[in-house]
Amino acid sequence: MGLPCKPWLVLGVLLFTALWLIAWQVGKFLACEAVNSLSDGRGDFSSKTGAKRKKTCLFTISAFNNYGFVKSFLGRVEALHPEIGCFIWVVADNRRVWSRHGDPLLPEQILDDLPDRWYSVMAEKLQPYLFIFDRFAAQKVLYFDNDIWILQPLTTIIDALDRYNMVVTPHATEPFPVDGRTQDERAIMLAGQFNFGFIALAKSAVSSEWLTLWIERLRYYGFASPSEGMHFDQNWGNFIPSYFAQDQYLILRDPRYNIAYWNLHYRGKHLHMVDDIVMYDSEPVVFMHFSGMSDLLNYDIEGISQHQNRYKMNNFPKLRPIFQKYLALLKSENTMHWRHVPYGFTNFKDGSRVPDAARRVYARMMDPGHSHRSDARLFQDTVAFEDPFRIVAPAPKISVLSWMLEGAHHLIVEPRGPEWIPEIAWEAYQTRPDVMGVYPDPFGRVHHAEGVQNWFGGNGMREHGADSIRNHFERVWREHKTMPNPNMRLPFGVNVYGWLHDFCGACEFGRLSIDVLQASGMRTTAILLPSGVKHNQNTSLVKATRIPTFYFNLFVANAVHTADIVNRYPTAEWKRHYNIAYWSWELDQFPSKWLGYMEVFSEIWTVSDFVTMSILSSPGYAGYVETPVMTMPMGLTLNVTMYKANRTRFNFRKGTMVFLVMFDFLSSYHRKNPLSALAAFRRAFQKSKSNVLLVIKCVLPLEHFSFQQEFNQLKMEVRKSRRVRIMTEVLSQQELGTLMASVDVFVSLHRSEGYGLLLLQMLMLGKPVIATAYSGNMDFMAKLPESFQFLQIPYRYTWVNVSEPFLETYQTGQRWAEPDVSKAAKAMQMLYADRSLLDSCQKVIGPWFRKKFGADGIGSRMYMHLKSIYRSKRRRGAEEAPP
Repeated sequence: MGLPCKPWLVLGVLLFTALWLIAWQVGKFLACEAVNSLSDGRGDFSSKTGAKRKKTCLFTISAFNNYGFVKSFLGRVEALHPEIGCFIWVVADNRRVWSRHGDPLLPEQILDDLPDRWYSVMAEKLQPYLFIFDRFAAQKVLYFDNDIWILQPLTTIIDALDRYNMVVTPHATEPFPVDGRTQDERAIMLAGQFNFGFIALAKSAVSSEWLTLWIERLRYYGFASPSEGMHFDQNWGNFIPSYFAQDQYLILRDPRYNIAYWNLHYRGKHLHMVDDIVMYDSEPVVFMHFSGMSDLLNYDIEGISQHQNRYKMNNFPKLRPIFQKYLALLKSENTMHWRHVPYGFTNFKDGSRVPDAARRVYARMMDPGHSHRSDARLFQDTVAFEDPFRIVAPAPKISVLSWMLEGAHHLIVEPRGPEWIPEIAWEAYQTRPDVMGVYPDPFGRVHHAEGVQNWFGGNGMREHGADSIRNHFERVWREHKTMPNPNMRLPFGVNVYGWLHDFCGACEFGRLSIDVLQASGMRTTAILLPSGVKHNQNTSLVKATRIPTFYFNLFVANAVHTADIVNRYPTAEWKRHYNIAYWSWELDQFPSKWLGYMEVFSEIWTVSDFVTMSILSSPGYAGYVETPVMTMPMGLTLNVTMYKANRTRFNFRKGTMVFLVMFDFLSSYHRKNPLSALAAFRRAFQKSKSNVLLVIKCVLPLEHFSFQQEFNQLKMEVRKSRRVRIMTEVLSQQELGTLMASVDVFVSLHRSEGYGLLLLQMLMLGKPVIATAYSGNMDFMAKLPESFQFLQIPYRYTWVNVSEPFLETYQTGQRWAEPDVSKAAKAMQMLYADRSLLDSCQKVIGPWFRKKFGADGIGSRMYMHLKSIYRSKRRRGAEEAPP
């Protein structure tokens, strides 16, 4: 293919169906396997005479409308290589589009015209395996774009595959003039060193490795995005010299191969014709690439190619007869006969054209690099992306078109009424700095939103190729034009906001909040907060929405996230709700810089008395902040099926007492303080022959380079210790519950905790918890009976000292606890010496904590508090009574 791809390819690579991206690109790259029947109007492959006995195959790929080029190309190359006998056309198109629009028999008409000796395969039927190699028993496979003129036999390439696994051709082997014209090295750096209008591969482990690598990347990145360094399929080839040994590939530098506009600056003067044979000096040219000529009706021979402006035809007088010969050849073969055929992946199923913005959004939402985004996860949860050309998807899914017409998804909730700006308008808005300058606050000021709506409904739709969906846009716009009455009675219930699909303490608090509220009989909706961190572990999905159905908003996110939440929440919608923040904090004094965030909420809930006191005792609170603060501890109901012991799963030997330390690096290594737990374990058992094991289970985020120094320190200390194991294995929720049930003792010598949810979970499981007697965990650990108070480890105060990225969060000048390691060691020894303590904890402590801190009791407290507020609002005539 040429540097700028052909029009059908530009459309194809931006398709937003995952199946299509795989199949089309894989077809291009020889890595396909047919599904079910392998016939497409040409008969089954296996019925072709001699197909499996042939060792060399050649193929090309195109949409239906390029069939004329395909036919003329394959005809010419077959005349030169009748011995190959295996010529394949991979059809990169969607023939289902004709079932409703156009001639439904058109695909069959084209396929019936294909000579019987050639094979055709619909790319949509393919899966990413080495189809051509495997199905045809091919040992060598050659791919060519069909705008290539094969002039001489390809014997050199075919023979080279006896020695090399891959053969590629560079775009250029000599420097370009530095004159500001196109093409030049800058374009080549973007497009890639090698022109993949041609590539040849031999069947081998190396080729398979390359194809697998290539396909995996094109699954998500098979489109052009200069700012991200991507140019369709082609520039991934830059890695061939880096990833493979030099004897595995051949870079064919012979100037007689793959001559095109991008290398005319040094090859053009050598080209001429002698007796209808194209020559490079005194040697015949093997093949030329006529990129930019596919639209023959509008082709201007004087410009050579529409993709360059460096030369005109009169710069190379001897080149003109060559181009004229090729053009005459195409016209004599009626190459343009099928060019009127519409491209099947251009339109939605109702015939409306797919806007480019929809393709961009789809690519971003399916990109693993964006998987941490709440809108990406919401997209994958709610959109029927397997068939993105639908207008209406089967419930409960929505179509891609519906997604584009929903309110902009960078916002936490769906903007309604006058603030409604759909995703497609938001995408267009961000490309127009002038429009952004006129309407800088579309989600805060109603007239700015209306300005953006009017702009997009007029010029914006035309500029961004969305005119074809105007009827859909206007239908939804009419539904949103009337803003809901600000005094409309919202029903009693809670919209819970959190990182509900992530794995972290705050994420678990969000999910538990839903469970606790529902346990009290309250109705809830789950709404995702935008996530900025990728964990190496995700939890089970909570069904989320973007419609805040109920009167109360509960934001299970700490104060530091307030600014981002408010910026992503439509102002008018915010004012319709009673907004509650559910905060945690780990130090004695709440940072004064966050106190201003309290004013945007109706009230603040905290997870423990420790957090409440840290806010109330902050120097900036008294007399300055009127927002009420109250402790609302978190309860939970343990699902017993999640906590079934299986010591064999983790290789815990029979009779061994297993101590567990568990923490997330994103919760601060220094605050969780695993080294003190390790020191206590060493002090307790290092010199004895006790049958014990310390497991340190740590959760590393995907981007954990910030924590590498701390992780290395932990590993170094573990290497000095006996009977200690670090576990970084990614566990599912079920496996994590199994681990917690399989150990004997939990150890948390933390320096501070906002609440200590994991400690509470272990106590409810009936496991002894050795923990620092400081901070939020004392809300429940203080209630341990006297016989178990030895589990509460005394401490002294020490100044906060952390590393990146927590320096800004836990600023110096504050204090936290330093637990007494010797007392923790004695607690470990007591539990080891008297195993009856484990049984007592299981039989007494577990049931008591499950009853005291179960979801029912905590949920009832939440219900009564919210019910009182709701009734007081009703008395003012704003809302209806709760159920």
